[in-house]
Amino acid sequence: PGLRSLLLLLLLFPALTLTAPLEGLGARRVQLHIHLDGSVPVETLLRVAQVRNLTIPGIGKPSSVDDIWRVLRNVTSIWHRFDIVNDIIGGDSQILSEIAEAFVERQAEQGVVYTEVRYDPVRMAVSHYANISITEEEAVAAITDGLRKGSLKNGVESYSLLCAMRGKPSSACFEVAALASRFRSADLGGVVGLDLAGDEPDFDNIAYIDCFRHAKEQLGLNTTVHAGEAVRPVDVLTAIKEMKVDRIGHGYAGVKDPQVLEAMVQSGVHFEACPPGAKRKGVLDSILVYKEHGLSFGINEDDPTVYFENTTMTGCEDILIEDLGFSRKDIEEAYASARDARFG
Repeated sequence: PGLRSLLLLLLLFPALTLTAPLEGLGARRVQLHIHLDGSVPVETLLRVAQVRNLTIPGIGKPSSVDDIWRVLRNVTSIWHRFDIVNDIIGGDSQILSEIAEAFVERQAEQGVVYTEVRYDPVRMAVSHYANISITEEEAVAAITDGLRKGSLKNGVESYSLLCAMRGKPSSACFEVAALASRFRSADLGGVVGLDLAGDEPDFDNIAYIDCFRHAKEQLGLNTTVHAGEAVRPVDVLTAIKEMKVDRIGHGYAGVKDPQVLEAMVQSGVHFEACPPGAKRKGVLDSILVYKEHGLSFGINEDDPTVYFENTTMTGCEDILIEDLGFSRKDIEEAYASARDARFG
C-alpha cells in the first residue's frame, strides 16, 4: 500500500480499541484542546521514519516500535518528546496533510463532532532528522488541507489553532499571530485562532501580553492561552485581564487564589479542562471547583497518544465520573459549553 494508506491505518489503530462512550453521548462530543504532535501513535512514527529513511540520534535507522520507544524515553524533559515527533513528521507537506487527515478520522471514531487541533507551525515546518524544511506557510496549508479532507470524509467539523511558544521572543509571537491572521478561514480545516503553549513553569505571560492584545484588538483573532496548568495563579489573571483571551487552557491554579477565582467567574472565559493531565499533576479537584462555581469548561484529551497521556475521550469522562462524581448531565453540559465556546 501507499504511504497515505499506511499512515491512515497506523494512526487509526488505537481507535479500534477505544472503549464505548456513554450511550447517546458520543454524538455530542466537542473537543477544543488537543495537540496534533501529541496525537501521533508510536506505530505511525516508526512507519514515517522508515518511509523517509531517517537516521535518529541514539538509535540510527529504526526497525521496530521498540526503537522509537527507546528514543522517546531517552529524554531529559517531556518537552523533548514533542521535538522528536516534529523531527519525524515535520518538513514534508504530504506527510503533514496525511497526519492531519488521519487525526480527524480518529476524532470521528470517538464520536467527536467538532474539534480544534493546535500546533506550532514553526516546528512543523522543519525536520532536523531529515535535514529539510518547508515554509511555515506550506506547513499550515498542508495541515489545513488534511483537516479539510478528513472533515469531508468523516462528517466532523475540524479547524486549527496556531501556537506561539513560550521561551521564544515576543517578536516570534507576533509572527505567528500574523500567520494566523493570513490563514484565518471559516472553511473546514481553516485556522480559527491563536494559542500560547510551551514551558509555562519557566516562562510566564509577561513577554506575550502585547502580542495577544495585538492579536485580539488589531487582528481580531480568537485567542486562548495555556495558563495556570500547575503554577502561578497570576498567569490566569493576566490572561483574563491583560491578554483579553476568549479561552484558557487548563487554568487549574487559578482556583487556589480567591481573587483569581472571582475574576474567572466574572470573566465568562471558557476553560479547556484536560482531566488526565489534571489528575496526573494532582489538581483534578480544580475541575470540580469549575462546576461548583458555574464556570464554562469543556472536556479534552490534550496529548492523547500513548507516550504522553495515553487517553481517550471516554477515559477523560471516566475520570470525571469516577473521581469527581460527575453525572451524565454534567458531562453533557460540559460538551455544550465547549460548543458555545468554539471558534469555528
